[in-house]
Amino acid sequence: MKSQSSANRTVGGRVSGGREGLVKLRRFGAAIVCLSVVIAGVAFLSARGSRGTVVRRHTSAACGPSLTSFDAPDHGTSALQGTGGISINDNGDIAGIYVTSPNLAHGYVRAGSTGTITEFDTPDAGQSKNQGTFPVSVNAGGDIAGMYFDGNNAYHGFVRTGSSGTITEFDATGAPTDVGHRGTSPLSINAAGEITGLYSDTSAVRHGFIRAADGTFTTVDVPEAGTSSNLGTIPISINASGSIVGFYVDTNQLSHAFLRTADGTITAPIDAPDASTTGKSGHGFSFSGTIADGIDTAGDITGIYSDTNGIYHGYVRSASGTFTEFDVTGAGTAGTFPGTLPLSINSTGDVAGFYSDVSGVNHGFWRAAATGTITAPIDAPNAVTSGMFNGTVPFSINGSDNLAGTYPDVSGVLHAFVMAGSQAATPTFSPAAGTYTSAQTVTLSDTTTGVTIYYTTNGKTPTSSDTKYTGPITVTSTETIKAIAIANGCSSSTIGSAAYTINASPDFQLSVKPTSLTIVAGQSGTATFTVTPLNGFNSQVSFACSGLPAEAACSFNPATVTPSGSAVSSTLTVTTTANSASTAPSRFVFYATLFPMLAMFGLGCGRRTPHLRLLTLLIFIALALTACGGSSSQKQITGTPPGTSTISVSASTSASGGVNHAATLTITVTQ
Repeated sequence: MKSQSSANRTVGGRVSGGREGLVKLRRFGAAIVCLSVVIAGVAFLSARGSRGTVVRRHTSAACGPSLTSFDAPDHGTSALQGTGGISINDNGDIAGIYVTSPNLAHGYVRAGSTGTITEFDTPDAGQSKNQGTFPVSVNAGGDIAGMYFDGNNAYHGFVRTGSSGTITEFDATGAPTDVGHRGTSPLSINAAGEITGLYSDTSAVRHGFIRAADGTFTTVDVPEAGTSSNLGTIPISINASGSIVGFYVDTNQLSHAFLRTADGTITAPIDAPDASTTGKSGHGFSFSGTIADGIDTAGDITGIYSDTNGIYHGYVRSASGTFTEFDVTGAGTAGTFPGTLPLSINSTGDVAGFYSDVSGVNHGFWRAAATGTITAPIDAPNAVTSGMFNGTVPFSINGSDNLAGTYPDVSGVLHAFVMAGSQAATPTFSPAAGTYTSAQTVTLSDTTTGVTIYYTTNGKTPTSSDTKYTGPITVTSTETIKAIAIANGCSSSTIGSAAYTINASPDFQLSVKPTSLTIVAGQSGTATFTVTPLNGFNSQVSFACSGLPAEAACSFNPATVTPSGSAVSSTLTVTTTANSASTAPSRFVFYATLFPMLAMFGLGCGRRTPHLRLLTLLIFIALALTACGGSSSQKQITGTPPGTSTISVSASTSASGGVNHAATLTITVTQ
């Protein structure tokens, strides 16, 4: 599962106390970068350990789900001190910073299952003003990536193992290690432990990097990136497959998004259609052009673009390259960050971020990938609504649409929050997953009203682009069904999965093509009978036919077939016999031969009684009449008679308990 990285978590600027705690955006020239640094802002050193948390629970009336505010136990209580929620993983674990006096940053992780907070510092983090530890991303295994400022204000990376809490410090290949405000800045970690980020060289040129789980580094530089101070390549997010997105600043001070896949292929520039094409120097909190700050499992990208008036807008770019630009209803043109700013995308494409209203007050939002529906405003009840930094800012969204973020109170103290998303229920399966001895008809259902269910059977994570569930699914062999439910106004459900193992007896299907033949008597016709194996069937199959018309015969080529993992066929040939006629002897000839014999008997020599002579005469007359009335000859017809017959073809195995199936073929014989 993709780790959730905050788009605003680059900590490359210099941090100072009070109002000077606002970070200059020289590092990135982008609004998303400055926000996380402001949260990281100022701090004081405190004890480390696993402790409880102060919790305040609130409900957002706009979208219904519960918002829970929390603080690290040792957080500072002055303006721009406090606790920031930066990244949330799919288990609900949150990584972030807490800031103490005198402006010192520390890391923490809050367990999603218990709410317990564990505070930590990297061993070599500086202990003075504007130094410390800055976690920026947590993956599904609880591993945390981030950076720390050492005693000389040089930047270094670290990764903290979720299972043991062990911290490993590192520097990217080529990064300086002892130059103030230069060095290594990790920004995102995925489930495989791959980390992406940037390093700033001695000339303040930015270069991207990827750190493999084994500690191997790969430098990432977009060819079109500028090579002067404050220019270069800035990766921000890495997904589960190792693809990274970010942006680069060209020689004209114009920002462009880029995509680098795991094989090293770079797609650049990626520019939103309505993004400004005029560059501007990186000062204040503004940037010009397009930034990508998140990528999901499927390769969809989210980010921010700045128009010609310096107003920010959101976009989603599909894996196929299609752009969808969007703005939250109510977004204005006032405030430090005018417009709409997406900051994070989860594994299924749902987006979270914030927008600034017409009065310059910041509010959170999230956008459902399947429908484009935007839920807003998301507001923490105690968030201040005035001042340069105000309102509610969700930095990260996980696979369950839980949000993590930060808000300042009326005293300027920062507080972290987690908000449970309004999410569709996970689809259920009937019958349940398991092992069966026959094919199963699987029904999907969901308890959320009005949902649409999408599913896959090839192991792929389902999205709204996959097969829509419209009726029962027939499972004839071992496979796994994965499904999600999507409802208008709710986020996508978590993925439901059911594995079915079918241990059915070996069998086969018998089919025929064509299903009917018309044959002229004396000729032949053919049809193909196909044996399709089921459940590993691989026995020899023999064919036989019955129901043939008279004077017809059938034969199969080959006479037997044996499927070996795939369908096999045999050709049936039906042969008919032509019609013929023969002439029978005439009855006249027969009786003409018989007459002299009768005459001799009845009228011959010797004396006969009158009665006998009369009887003989009558017989003669009857026979003569019969002979005269008959024809001279008689025709006899042979061959296959015309008409329609149904032939039954059986296919069977000879083994004990063999399998037998039949199919029919209709034959019409004509003259």
